[in-house]
Amino acid sequence: MRRRLLLVLAWLLAIAPAIAQEARPEGGEGARHREQVWRIPHVSDEGRVLAAILFRPPGETPRPLVVMAHHTSAEAQRNGEPSHGVYPQAVSWFVERGYAVAVVHRRGYGLTGGERAERFACRRPNHAGVARADAADLATAIDALTRLAFIRPTGVVAVGQSTGGWAVTGLAAENHPAVAAVINFGGGRRGRSGETGETCALEELVRDIVPLGRRARTPALWIYTENDQTFGPALVRRLADAYRAGGAPLEFRMLPAFGSDGHALLPSSAGVPVWAPVVEPFILRFR
Repeated sequence: MRRRLLLVLAWLLAIAPAIAQEARPEGGEGARHREQVWRIPHVSDEGRVLAAILFRPPGETPRPLVVMAHHTSAEAQRNGEPSHGVYPQAVSWFVERGYAVAVVHRRGYGLTGGERAERFACRRPNHAGVARADAADLATAIDALTRLAFIRPTGVVAVGQSTGGWAVTGLAAENHPAVAAVINFGGGRRGRSGETGETCALEELVRDIVPLGRRARTPALWIYTENDQTFGPALVRRLADAYRAGGAPLEFRMLPAFGSDGHALLPSSAGVPVWAPVVEPFILRFR
């Protein structure tokens, strides 16, 4: 009897992570690519429940998953905003090519709410810590969603824009077994002085990407533009060099100027014809 009890306890401990990560739908599907909110309990942050907005093609055939990591903005920091990080044209582009797309609201944003991971002062930047926290959020969502019958368990592509690009760079360093590749659009992080409002902590960004590059063995595509007003070409090239120096597999593309600010390449409807010819051959390698 005691032996049987021990076996049951061991089994319960073994399946506990899977139970904790069970994704549950909230409400029905919408008209736009079957849009639906899913709730995912966080395994490494007890009590936190992540939200993901899921889009997918018709039918129940298992689809490869694209996980999208959003940017940061003043609006993004207001909890409860359901549309945050949903770039309609990009979502449609992936769904039309047979992917399921999950826009994951990281801690402190949108339908997930709570405290953000990236609260730090300019004098004590912690970009590496934010990368780990954001990667944990994305990994939690990936673990849960790839258990669904209509999602393939492997071949995940993680796509991030701006701070979301930094998040998927952090995820690449975790070498998650389900993640085949990451795509970073204009990614990075920066501090902002509460006294002057000036951008700060960019040198620390270069410093903190070094250990990520040493660990990362997940293929990455970085897409930036010559007129990105947030992360300019000189800084970005330093980031790419520092990341590659550790052995990380990286395909780096600096595209010509886009509009008035190339940082908006992914969110803009006009950006699709610019980035699609770069992205499509890359993702086909992992299909």
